[in-house]
Amino acid sequence: MADQQEGSGTSGRPADGSGDGGGGAAAGGSGGANRNRNRNRNRNRSRSAGGSGGGNTANGNGRSGSGGGNNPNARSGSNGQRKVQGGGGGGGRQRSQGQGKGGGGGNRSQSRSGSRQRNGPPRSSVALAPLPPLAPLPVAPTLGAPQVFPAEVAANRRRAITLCALAAVLPALLLGALVGVTVSIIGGIVLFVVAGAAVMFGLWRLAPSFALNRIGAVPVHEERERRLSNVTEGLCATFGLSMPSLYVLDDDVPNACALGRDARRSVLVVTTGLMDRLNPIELEGVIAHELAHVKRGDNGVSCVGITLGTIFGGAGTLLRCVGESREYRADVVGAAAVRFPRGLLGALRTMMAAPAPAPGSFFTSPSRFGPTRWVWIDPSVGHRDDVVLPGDLDATSVRAAALSEW
Repeated sequence: MADQQEGSGTSGRPADGSGDGGGGAAAGGSGGANRNRNRNRNRNRSRSAGGSGGGNTANGNGRSGSGGGNNPNARSGSNGQRKVQGGGGGGGRQRSQGQGKGGGGGNRSQSRSGSRQRNGPPRSSVALAPLPPLAPLPVAPTLGAPQVFPAEVAANRRRAITLCALAAVLPALLLGALVGVTVSIIGGIVLFVVAGAAVMFGLWRLAPSFALNRIGAVPVHEERERRLSNVTEGLCATFGLSMPSLYVLDDDVPNACALGRDARRSVLVVTTGLMDRLNPIELEGVIAHELAHVKRGDNGVSCVGITLGTIFGGAGTLLRCVGESREYRADVVGAAAVRFPRGLLGALRTMMAAPAPAPGSFFTSPSRFGPTRWVWIDPSVGHRDDVVLPGDLDATSVRAAALSEW
């Protein structure tokens, strides 16, 4: 591209810009000094030195960097060519095609922009490893454990079967001995086994009905006792049990018990005095206590124990069948289920403060209440003045004192 000379300039340089190198350098140096007047002194000196050596570059490029006077590509712009235009008494210069500035400014900007580039793969979020689940605290299967353990249920079922087997031994042994003496020994052994299995199975199947008839409770419809039905249904969901059959005993003494063969075929018996005297919170505590018996499998043992107690000796036989401290255990599980021990405590205090059973009451009959005494939530009815033996955790006063300390 040929350079053209415009206007009447005072400098008589040729149009192709190939004049005196010193003049070109002086013009370049003076122009650089005028533009960089606000920069520091060291940079102006380096530009002046570069400008003075610019005369040796090709095509009169006097904008080379410091120390680059003899290098045509030292600090030039994109192509290093300039137009020289005259006019107004001074040779004006014009950059063409995006020439870069001198003084190392272009390299510095390139180095800064280049340092911000990331050559590696894009960053990705790091997924944290999930925390291990918290292990449940170990709870020893003692009387104070707030939950029912499978070993308790299995132990109660074995107890019920053992009681049925022991009750079947005597009649089976008598029949087997009779046949063995009169007919043959082999026939006597066979009859002993068959009779024992039949008595054992019959006792297991008929004990719940026998115990319920012994108490004399009658079934009640849910619509008639809506409050009892709602409380029981809600607590069955808490315990994971099916809804038991509801029975009511017409008696002014506040009391309750749980019967039935197992957790799937359970019966809940309450007295009319219990429904009349307890508030909803206290009633909830009593129902939770009885459902704890069902959850543990105590109701099956209770039915077998009532049957054997009626046949073989009353309350003492029943206590040996059902075992000790089971009422206290049911208190702990029931209070932990409702998470409000004061409700059950208030119910026990109401029972202890209730009047003595009236004549003709179920709880004054030795033949009826005696064989069933230790299956009720308040077994101390009519025995408030009895001496509490050491280690007796089934007495109502002892359990109330234990709940008051929670």
